[in-house]
Amino acid sequence: MEQKEKKTKILIVDDDPVIRGLIKSIFMNSDFDINEADSGEMALEILPDIMPDIILLDIIMSGMDGFEVLKSIRSNDKLKYIRIILLSSKSDINERLKGYGLGTDDYMTKPFVGNELLAKVNVFAKLKHSEERNLSLTELVESEIKKRMEKEKYIQDQERLISMSDMIISIAHYWRQPLNALGITVQDIYDAYIHNELTEDYLKDSVEQSMRHITFMSNIIDSFQSIIDAENDNVSETIHIPALLREALISIKDMLALSNVQCTINGIDYLKYADVSTIDLITESEPAALRQIITKIVITVNHLIQNYQKTCADDNFQGLIKIKLYTTSDKIILQVQGNGIQLNDNEISHFFEPYYALGENRFSNEGLGLFFTKMLVEQHCNGELFIKKENNLSIFQLELPYSPPQSADNIID
Repeated sequence: MEQKEKKTKILIVDDDPVIRGLIKSIFMNSDFDINEADSGEMALEILPDIMPDIILLDIIMSGMDGFEVLKSIRSNDKLKYIRIILLSSKSDINERLKGYGLGTDDYMTKPFVGNELLAKVNVFAKLKHSEERNLSLTELVESEIKKRMEKEKYIQDQERLISMSDMIISIAHYWRQPLNALGITVQDIYDAYIHNELTEDYLKDSVEQSMRHITFMSNIIDSFQSIIDAENDNVSETIHIPALLREALISIKDMLALSNVQCTINGIDYLKYADVSTIDLITESEPAALRQIITKIVITVNHLIQNYQKTCADDNFQGLIKIKLYTTSDKIILQVQGNGIQLNDNEISHFFEPYYALGENRFSNEGLGLFFTKMLVEQHCNGELFIKKENNLSIFQLELPYSPPQSADNIID
């Protein structure tokens, strides 16, 4: 039986959302996986994650122009198989020659008929798939083995999730210990009072002990309450992801400032991103749950950075949280990466379990926050939350369902 070819991935790079929408409409009835970037900087940021087959690259953009992006891509051997078509509103032979000199595969002048662009993309898609078929059998087998191992690991992770009833039993168990300790402390205070042994230092130590137990129990209640609140507010709404992302980050901006940690989204300062981004990422989900999920992920990454900084030998270490936001054909991808965060495979496999703590007090999930966060993602946002390793760094990845908007136009003006 003939093997079915994978979908051709196309990345549209243009700072004009109208042009991007019109280009996407050309491929609406074709079997392509369409992605988009609203700047050259964003394109280079998400390129390693998307690895498109073909890039439709506008030349004239604010920030990095198309020539700079083209030059950067062609300087990377890992990206040499990507086909690039430059798009320009100028009919200039010198500009065209410059593009070919930098390594573009083709050049089209706007306005153009959509069918012409579609025909060229189809040709490049066939060439690309032909090159891929010429890859060595060993590489193909290794790739398939890796995919199967990742799938099996995901299934194993899913099987380790604790059911809601088990979680409640676990909470009750952890409540019992501090409650017993509080009872003993209160009884000791009373006995000391009866025997005239209640000193100020004894009372102070007893109060501090009691407050530690109360704080521990309060953290558990707060975490459990987050699930109850989500159940009571189980209403999906249309959410604009960049705006909600900014709202979530603004709520913790004081924490980031006090931690002296910088934060960027697609290479842009997080406070400016929602204002300058023209990517229209819309999803149907529960705003309160999604806002809490994003906030908890960023707080956790910030916490891990702070713990790394304590043991870092580099006095000039600067904490940085890099957030990537992009789409595939059916998913919105949000990645949160902190510099210096290195988790081993065992730590990653247990990270979302309740009451899990890393060694040397690097991280402690005492409040069940991440366990509940993962539950919120799966039960209230119909998504996935996991940690992956890339270049020895650990990346938190949130995936949400995405339905790209449809457009009927087929001519680029």
